[in-house]
Amino acid sequence: MPDASTTSPDLFLARRAAAADPRAWDEIIDRYGERIYNLAFRFTGGRAEAEDLTQDIFLKLYRNLDRYRGDVPLMAWALRLSRNSCIDHYRHHRTRRQAETVSDEVLQHLPSNDDLEKRSQKRERRRLVHQVMAEMSENLASVVMLRDFQGLSYDELATFFEVPVGTIKSRLNRARKELVRRVQERLEASRATIPNPTPVGQVPS
Repeated sequence: MPDASTTSPDLFLARRAAAADPRAWDEIIDRYGERIYNLAFRFTGGRAEAEDLTQDIFLKLYRNLDRYRGDVPLMAWALRLSRNSCIDHYRHHRTRRQAETVSDEVLQHLPSNDDLEKRSQKRERRRLVHQVMAEMSENLASVVMLRDFQGLSYDELATFFEVPVGTIKSRLNRARKELVRRVQERLEASRATIPNPTPVGQVPS
């Protein structure tokens, strides 16, 4: 067992868990369970699939704890380890979602407004955001999802994608601009198809 006084807290925790200390493993689940599940949900879009993916990620994490060296935070290392599983699920979900509207299950995880009319407008915009993201390139869509929906830091994103932080910032900036442009185009096209109301007393031509 490593000396806690000379080992980073994350490495010490990982070594204890790798040595089959149940309290250490429980601590890892308590620390990261909700965040890993939220990450899985963003990649799958459904609760059942997210639970399955979460279990897969934690199983992979447990089997590889002895490889952790403490050079990055344990959460960031877990993200790197889970990357292939998350991307595989995301690819599958993107393919299905291209032919479907975004489910209420996804929308309910986003903030809403108390005013009914504004809430309807916001819901439509969110629906468009998800539809557009399903059509964007995988690299651009996933970095927006992980940063703006999941709240990962630049360092965590860099670890997840295994690229420099500067690349992450550049990719995120490009992704946001493309997302906004596409959503605005669809909103404008939608407004253009709405007929002008006929004045009272006038017979439509």
